[in-house]
Amino acid sequence: MAGNRISVALLVALWCGAPTAHGQGEGRDILNRDETALIQPTSIILAVWTDRLGYLRLRDTITVYHSADPNGDRRRFREFLFLENIESGQRMYLRRDGTRFRLHEEIVDSAGLDPRFDERTRIELAPPTNVWSGRIVEPGLWQFVAELRSPDTTEIVKRAHAKFVVSATLPATTGPETQATQIAQDTTWTNDTIHSVRGLVFVTAGATLTIEPGTLVLARGPQAVIVVEPGARIMAEGRPDAPIVMTCDEAVGERFEGCWGGLVILGRAPTAPGTALAGVGAPATTAVFGGEDPIDASGTLRYVRVEFAGGGSSPGTQQVGLGFYGVGSGTAIDYVQSHASAGDGIRFVGGTANCGHCVSSGASDDGLEWAGGWQGSAQHLFLQQALGRGDCGIEGHDAGLGPGTVPRLYNVTVIGSEVPGLSNGTGGCAIRLGAGSSMKARNVIVTGFVAGASEVRDRTAPSFRDGARSMAHSIVHAGGDGYMLIGDGMESGPEYLDENPKLVNVHYAPNPDPRPKLSSSALMVGAGAIPPSDGFLDTSAQQIGAFRDSNWLEEWTFFGPESDYRAETPDAED
Repeated sequence: MAGNRISVALLVALWCGAPTAHGQGEGRDILNRDETALIQPTSIILAVWTDRLGYLRLRDTITVYHSADPNGDRRRFREFLFLENIESGQRMYLRRDGTRFRLHEEIVDSAGLDPRFDERTRIELAPPTNVWSGRIVEPGLWQFVAELRSPDTTEIVKRAHAKFVVSATLPATTGPETQATQIAQDTTWTNDTIHSVRGLVFVTAGATLTIEPGTLVLARGPQAVIVVEPGARIMAEGRPDAPIVMTCDEAVGERFEGCWGGLVILGRAPTAPGTALAGVGAPATTAVFGGEDPIDASGTLRYVRVEFAGGGSSPGTQQVGLGFYGVGSGTAIDYVQSHASAGDGIRFVGGTANCGHCVSSGASDDGLEWAGGWQGSAQHLFLQQALGRGDCGIEGHDAGLGPGTVPRLYNVTVIGSEVPGLSNGTGGCAIRLGAGSSMKARNVIVTGFVAGASEVRDRTAPSFRDGARSMAHSIVHAGGDGYMLIGDGMESGPEYLDENPKLVNVHYAPNPDPRPKLSSSALMVGAGAIPPSDGFLDTSAQQIGAFRDSNWLEEWTFFGPESDYRAETPDAED
């Protein structure tokens, strides 16, 4: 679909009831999609979304919703709402016309004012509200964007994105419920088709499953699991503006944890003895993993989102949103999110795989879990618990494969459900280590965990005192009085600051901004450790936590409870 450009005139013709466009001349240069935020970040919670993520051309009506919460920020901004074709960059702007919003070709803010007018307003609390309904007859990758700008419109302060696919063809079903499906030859899932998964799908040894940027996979049922076997490859390379999304096949606002199984990758890298069978609801002959190749390559995951997965294949069982079993360091894993898993968010069992810019949000169990001797690294790791749900942020099992085989965690932000202004947090601690589990952690922020920062079990604590395990250059903030910070037996091990990390916005809500404020100790010179130069770790990430000046979550991720995306019956049409 790349390179599919459409003219402004054609854009206008796409909309049922859209008004006749008037020329905008060179005015479009006033708002450039390449501009970046330059002013002080805002804690405002801003959201825009569509009722579904995929539509059929001519048949389906698209309904767009918007909500906002000032969250204590009383500054004045200009807000713009617009529709954009992701591939061509062509836009149309939504402006209020009485009680409705209508699409216009000329650049206007949501109040219908020209950007050159000196007009600004405070963002007020706005519940989920329908702002537009209509059809798009041009297939492709699209998005609605809500954008806050400085009063003079020169600087972007915050954006919210609602990305969706319009397809000219019926969905392609892979993996019917009644039987497992094998992908035994090179196959490409394209972004011009919505892909439906209902059962077990195995990518077998020697085959490569390629998934184009912006591809939408809708899955449903506990048997709906995508398994990449040892010797197979998955090449899922999305983009920030066109992430690959694997999600629950239900309306937005009605999706649920465990709606489907998840994505599991099996490799041939070393694992601890006794961990060679993955519990993925698959026959034993297709779930064996592990081997002797530490640089084994299972493909690439980049800008991939796995949502509402973790459904067990039998009653009472839980899986994982995104699982890596015996996966080698030749596999590229960067910018991936597991959201609202019914089990763990991200799990590593054995292997040497590294994970960069990895996100787990709203998992019912642990955000990140490892076992089986995982000896990889994770850097720029963001883990966020949901309110009233979730066990630990991080949980490690077993003693690894011997000295020096501990996982390395650098630049980590772990957020519990106890956040400022919300006192009903529940769940486990931030980091739990058991069965002699090891780790080396640096530049870690921990905040908001009712059960404290850490818990150690099964004779794990002594290894912190003798140096086999370590945590340093970190900030640990309990979030209230009476909370245990560092667990018994570890007091003399971890090195940390006990203070508020002062993050911009870590509410479990749409579009969080976990960057430290300028006054945070996380940004002080010398506060963070310098990551070693090993070919994977970014040595310039010398701040504490996963974020510095860039909120790399923007545009490709999804956050917050589904209840935040429920609205009344649509009352606006165009």
